[in-house]
Amino acid sequence: MAKYKNRPKSVLDESMPFGGSSSKIGQLEKPYTDVYTAWKDNPDQTTRGELLRAVDPIIGTALHSYAPTGGPNAKSQAKLLAMKAFDTYDPEKGTLKTHLLSQLRGLQRIQGQSQQIIGIPERVVLDRQQLADTEKEMREELGRDPSDAEIAGRTGLSLKRIGYIRQAKPGTNTGSMVDETGAPFVPPSTVPGEDMPGTVWRELVYHDLGPVDQAIVDYTFGQHGAPVLETREIAKRLGITPGAVSQRKTKIQAMLDEQYGVF
Repeated sequence: MAKYKNRPKSVLDESMPFGGSSSKIGQLEKPYTDVYTAWKDNPDQTTRGELLRAVDPIIGTALHSYAPTGGPNAKSQAKLLAMKAFDTYDPEKGTLKTHLLSQLRGLQRIQGQSQQIIGIPERVVLDRQQLADTEKEMREELGRDPSDAEIAGRTGLSLKRIGYIRQAKPGTNTGSMVDETGAPFVPPSTVPGEDMPGTVWRELVYHDLGPVDQAIVDYTFGQHGAPVLETREIAKRLGITPGAVSQRKTKIQAMLDEQYGVF
């Protein structure tokens, strides 16, 4: 062991765990070691944002290779895939660049979906009937309105498909869950896709919420074709008090606000 006494610490650290955990640096590239370690030890919006900025060249490579005609939304979709890839990365199994490029291949599927032609009207009619029957059935089972995520799980329809089936009307809330005065929020009319980073982040947050909170988001933002409802109406549909809805909105808003540290 004596011959290792004066060995440089940076070399010895190659096999040391992150923050005392069992995870090791392994094949993680040196340029990403500090930011990845910081995120692993404290996965918040700040460390996640720093890690995203560090791997931006990799994201750029993936966009050029997998979604050259992806349009303005492709970068936001790539960041979302990258954030998911951070959670599944194992330094012992390969480099971060290789893992990210592998996971970012999903951009090919996303780009392909955006170029698909909408299904024939007969299919829409059948899907709309299935949607209505499922909503009624689940409402009776749960004693409240189901969230769109719950409906998607039961029907096998994607959230995007559900929104299309409902023929969402103009006037989608892409702003805040609540206003400063506590008055019912009247959503502004927006151009679809004008706030893509916010939309992508909201979808990420949405999938981390429980069914009741998901339903609150559905009815607040009018996403996936759901109607935009006031707090009292949301409470009535979900079988909880308006105060409980407001408290949940405040919690959800705090999660949504984290987007500014990521995009």
